Order: sequence, then C-alpha cells, then structure tokens
Amino acid sequence: MDTTPRPKGDQRRRHRPTLACISCRKSKIRCDRQHPCSACVRSRHKTCVFEPVRGLASRRSGIASTTADSADTQHGSDCDLGPVTPASSTPTAHDHDHDRDLDRDRARDHDLDLDLTHHKRAHAPPSRQPDSTNPPPPVLDVNGVLNRLFRLERRLDGSTVPRESPENPNPPTSRYEGQVIESYLASDIHAMSRGVVSKTRYFGQSHWMNGVVHFKSMLELFENQSKDAKSEAMAVLSRCKALARSIKAQRYPGIINQFGTKIPPRDVADKLVDAYLRTIETVFRVLHVPSFRRDYEQYWAAPDAAVMPFVIQLQLVMAIGSTLYDDCFSMRKTAVQWVTEAQYWLLGPPVKGKLTVTGLQNMILLTIARETASVGGDLVWIQVGSLLRSAFYMGLHRDPSRLPKMPRLEAEIRRRLWNTILELELKTSIDSGGFPTISPDNSDTRPPADLDDTDLLGEDEPTNTGAGERFTDMSVALALRESFRERLAIYQMLNAIPSRGTYDDTIRLHRRFTTAFKALTTKLRSYVPPERQPTSFQCRFVEIMARRCFLSLHLPYLGSGLKDPAFSFSRKQVTESAVKMYHLLFPIVGLNPERPLIPEGDDLATLSTEGDDLSRFAVCAAGFWRLLASQPSMIVTLELQTTMQEDEGLGPPTVRPDLLNILRHSIPYYLSRIKAGETNVKGYLFTAALAGHVQALMDGLTGPKVLEPILSAAMKTEKTCFDILKQQLGSAEVADAGTSEEQFDWGPLMAGDEDWGDGTLMAPFFDVSSVECFLGGFDVMSPSAAVWNRT
Repeated sequence: MDTTPRPKGDQRRRHRPTLACISCRKSKIRCDRQHPCSACVRSRHKTCVFEPVRGLASRRSGIASTTADSADTQHGSDCDLGPVTPASSTPTAHDHDHDRDLDRDRARDHDLDLDLTHHKRAHAPPSRQPDSTNPPPPVLDVNGVLNRLFRLERRLDGSTVPRESPENPNPPTSRYEGQVIESYLASDIHAMSRGVVSKTRYFGQSHWMNGVVHFKSMLELFENQSKDAKSEAMAVLSRCKALARSIKAQRYPGIINQFGTKIPPRDVADKLVDAYLRTIETVFRVLHVPSFRRDYEQYWAAPDAAVMPFVIQLQLVMAIGSTLYDDCFSMRKTAVQWVTEAQYWLLGPPVKGKLTVTGLQNMILLTIARETASVGGDLVWIQVGSLLRSAFYMGLHRDPSRLPKMPRLEAEIRRRLWNTILELELKTSIDSGGFPTISPDNSDTRPPADLDDTDLLGEDEPTNTGAGERFTDMSVALALRESFRERLAIYQMLNAIPSRGTYDDTIRLHRRFTTAFKALTTKLRSYVPPERQPTSFQCRFVEIMARRCFLSLHLPYLGSGLKDPAFSFSRKQVTESAVKMYHLLFPIVGLNPERPLIPEGDDLATLSTEGDDLSRFAVCAAGFWRLLASQPSMIVTLELQTTMQEDEGLGPPTVRPDLLNILRHSIPYYLSRIKAGETNVKGYLFTAALAGHVQALMDGLTGPKVLEPILSAAMKTEKTCFDILKQQLGSAEVADAGTSEEQFDWGPLMAGDEDWGDGTLMAPFFDVSSVECFLGGFDVMSPSAAVWNRT
C-alpha cells in the first residue's frame, strides 16, 4: 500500500457542484437558488450571478467541454437581465444612460474574453495541441470572468442612485444640489428643486419666493449697485429703509394695559362694521349676524356693561372693516392697536376660558385681521395651526348630531366655523408654501345648511335644510365647498415632499378642477333677478380664488413652456389666468391706454378705489390680498419680455396691448400702496425697473444701453418713495405730539433691523418678522433669467 503523501497541488478536491450564487458564497450565507435569490433582493444587489455547473473532467483539466460551454452560454443568456429587478417600469433619461454604460461594459468584457482565449491557445504546450481535424473547445477562465463581474457590479453601484421602493421605507437621502442667490434685495436665498430656504424658514412650491431664482440677472444688477460706494440709488434706498423703521415704530403700540379704549364714535363704528359684514363675512362665515347686531346695540346702550370677549370681537370686526374706510387707510394705526389687543387677550389667563364658540370666532377674525392690518400677515399659517387644533379640541370635527344635544343655532354655527377653518387652512397653506394638513375625510361634520341667518332664530326646524334654488347667506360658502377637494388635491401635489406628481397628473387635476369650476360658475349664474343675487364682491372674489388654482397648478411648468412647445399649454394657462385675475381685481384696466409706461415729470397717478371693495382690499391690505395683484402683474411682465425677445422680425417687436395695459396699471398700483401706508418700497422699485426694461425693448435698445433706462426708472421711484415716507413720518409725529399716553420706548427696538427679530421684547406677541424684504411680498414665479442675458 502506497503511503507516500501526495503533493499539495495533487490533493483531491471536492466534486460537489456549487449551487449558491456568487454573492451568497462570498458572504457565506444560505442561498435559496432563486433568480434573483432572496438574499440579493434584501441586500439590493443589482445582479445575482450563479457559477456555471461543469463536469468532473472540466474541473480537473480546466477546459470546458463543448456541451458544458453551450449550457453555460444558454444559462448566461437566460440570467443576463433576470437578476436586475427595477423598482419602476417607467423609463427615464437616467435609465437610458445607465443602459448605455452597461452595453459598453459588456462589449469591453467580451473583448477581454477573446483576448484571453487567443492568449491561452498561443501558449499551450505542444503535447496538448489537438490536430487540425479536431479543433479544441474554447478556454474559459472562471476567475477572470468573476473578477470582471465584480468590477462591473461595483461600477454599477457607483453610477446609480437607489430608487425608493415599498421594501425600502427609509431610502438614503440625496445630497443638496441647490443654488444660493446673493442679492441686496433678496438676502441669501437657497433655491432647490421644490422649495427655497430663506433665513430660518422653508417655503414650498406654492410660495412666491420660489420664483426669485428666475430674476437672478436683475438681482445681480442691484447687488452690483449695492457694492458701489458711490451709488446714489442705494443711498436713497437706505434712507427709505430708515424712514420705514421709524414709521413702524410709531405705528405699533406698547405694552397693553387696558382693552377697549380705542372705540371710535358710533357713526364711524357703523361704517366699519357694515364694511366687514358686506364683504368678508359673506364668503368666510364667522358670525351669526342677527346675534352680533343685537349685542352691538346692547354695547352702545351700556358700553361699560359689555363683556370682554364681545369687545375684542367688535374691535377685530372694525379692524377688518377699517381697510375699506378710505383710499389711504387712515385708520391703520388704530387697526394695529385692535389686533394687538386681541393677541394679548388670547394669550392672557385663563386660557381654557377662550375655548368657546366666541373665543373660536375671535381666533378666526384675528387671522383675517392680521393680514388686512399687516401685523405679521405672512406668518398667519402658524396661528391657523393653533386655530385648527383648538377646533379639534372643541370637537368641531364631529357633527353636532353625534355630540350631546345642543340648540339648533349653536349646531349650525359649529358647522359654519368648521367649514371656514378648512378654507383658511387651505388658503394660508398656499400663501406659506406649506402642505395642507387637513382634509374633509378627517371629519364627519356635515356641510352647513343652506339657510339665511334669520332662519335659525326660530325654535321650529326649517323645512328646507339642503341646497335650494334660492340664494341665501350660505350659498357662496357652500358653492366654494363643492370644489374644496379639487383645490386641496392641487396644493397637496404642489407642496408634497417627496412629490410623485408628473405632468400627466397636472393635466388630470386640471380637468378635474375645470369641471368643478364650471359647476361653481353655473351655480352662481343660476340666481337671476328679480330674486336675490350674489354681489359683485362675492362673484369676483370666488372666481379669483379659482383662477389662482389654475395659475398655481401650471406655474411649475412655465419655465419649460418658454422653451419647449410641449409645455405651451401650461404657459398659456398661467398667462391667461394672470390676465383674468388682474382684470377681476381692477375692472378699469385699459381705460387709459395712452398713459406712458414710465411716468414723466411729476405725473404720479394713483388709483381710485371708491365704491370697489375688492380693489380697495388689494391696495390697502397686505399678505394674501397683496398677492392677488402683484403675482399676476409680474407674470404678465415676464410674458411681455419673452414675447418681445422671441420676435425676430425686422421691425419693432409686437406687443400685446392687454399685457402692456396691466404693466402700465401696476405702476400706480404700487404707488397707491405706498401712499396707503406700505413701508416696503422694493416692490415699487422692482416693478419700475422691469417697466424700464420693457420700455427699452420697445425702443429697440440692446446691450449695455438697456441698463440706463432701468437704473433711471429705479432712481426716480426711490426719490418718490422717499418723499412720501418723509411726509408720512412728519404727519405721524404731528399727530402724536402733545400726547402723554406713551407706554413704551420703541426706538431702541427698531433701530437695529427693519424686521422684528426673535430677540425683541414684543416678538412673541406680534410675530411680524417678514420675508417680504424682496418685491414687497409678491409672487415672482417667472421662469427665465435669459431674458436679461439676451440683451
């Protein structure tokens, strides 16, 4: 028996075939031999490769037989695409690039196989060379193939980003790929794909700050001017900011010690109350008007006997109505006083005592009054969140029929308040660029009854509790409610993170909302004389809200629409919706088409809003009301610039008269806002600069010659604003002279910064720090900065 030990290289090897995939063998884990195996699916491997099974002779000699090679070739062809399991069946541009990389790598590996085969044939020993009549089978280097497969897998992992899948609830986050825009007007704006970050706040896609990136060239122009120490324009703008700080310091009250001390005379109070009841109350139902008027009469009969919740309610109603008192908003300071007292009252003890129907009504009125009186109007979404949770805490999301028995009047008021809170949550979410956090599905509260307020006074149950054919006090609110789900779906898609909306989803939502909008307009047109009809304010306001949905829905594709005809439908929808909104807000647009685009000399015309409540809100109020005019005017200006620069004819560029009339009208609009108490002059400044650019294009100027009319218009605007602000400051000082009721020294607080920072004493009460440091707070969703570069 031969006991001589065999050499190490001669030791017998295992002949058991390898059935596990290469990845499982390398990781030393159990493989279920599926294609792909479960281990590769869990570990998210791009490929799951199995080593071909060879016969015993092939393992010993290293040369595969022809049969085995054919089987391997067939096996490889079957498993080539099988192990790659895509998370989505929808091809993308990134997928096509990835496929091209794979094809290139496969061709490179095939060439390496051929080179390796020829090399082994050339260096084979003579004794192993077969004769010419029996060609040798091809040589397969398994280790070389495996190494190339591993290199290909590593290259694949490095060139792709993992897609989100249901099996991966926590996908890895991609790195930040935004851009930073530095500007004297806009501060530092971190622009991203679906939002922007400004200072300490994040704004979703529906917020106006997302459009700043498209005005990059104009912003850089003012940024260069701010770095010039000899720039007269920046010096005048700095003086305007200093005047604005002084005016706001005089406008805001000190620490409140008493409530209800600023009630005006009865005749003035009657006008303010009537202004509110004929406008806002007819759309957003808050009060039961007969009950409010009864308490109002009792107050004037015995003012000292009035309870404090009603006094606060009356002051908030008058604060909203004071916006319509005159063109110059002469009662602005008093309105700010009333809003501030309401904030103090809500914060004061006992807090639980505010969780009543009256307390909830006061919270809603405070939300509306903060926008009309410009007391932190851009932060009301935060307060609406508190309002919403207070309503949940009081059970307004449950229908009164499911709660302990209560009077019929109280039950209907609770339904009306819940409906109004839903509308305010959606409206403020749009303005703040936030995701709407409420839905009708979160509540079982039925819609309010289609009844007049007087129908709720009797003890008998009304016979008609559904939507009838006659126009009632609730008809407009109920008509808006019918389209709430469609409007909510639009803004949820716009502000959702992460967004899964596509252009097909945009078109689908457009069709859905078009149907709802037609039903809304048909309903309001069905009320014909001699019966009661909706007012002009109600019809125009409701249509503006609807047109704003169309504009917001297509606005993300406006930039693509200016370059790609495939998105021309969105470009048309945005432009036409903006034109329609502006004409609904100011029906007199185009009545004076001969007015020059840039005012000459002392021709500083302002708007007259006498008898038009909606136009006066747009001129005197802030927040949402200011956006209704400024956003359409900016979109119209962008369309003007783009169409003029797209005109490559030999003659002067063609200008749409309707667009030019809106731009011509927006100049006195911003001037009217300054004269009505607006302290931020940058909206007026920027619009005048854009008008100067349009005028330069109309005059055929190109290149550096375009800058002169832009800077000239901006400089003239700043001097005009400086004179107005100086006059307002002098009038305020005269009005305050001789008074001994100074409660707090605001000079040190207002000297440091234009905004009310977090470190000021009254910041928790006022919350007036504002992002409206650029363009006066309007949406600038214009998509192309190239309109400036082409000149």
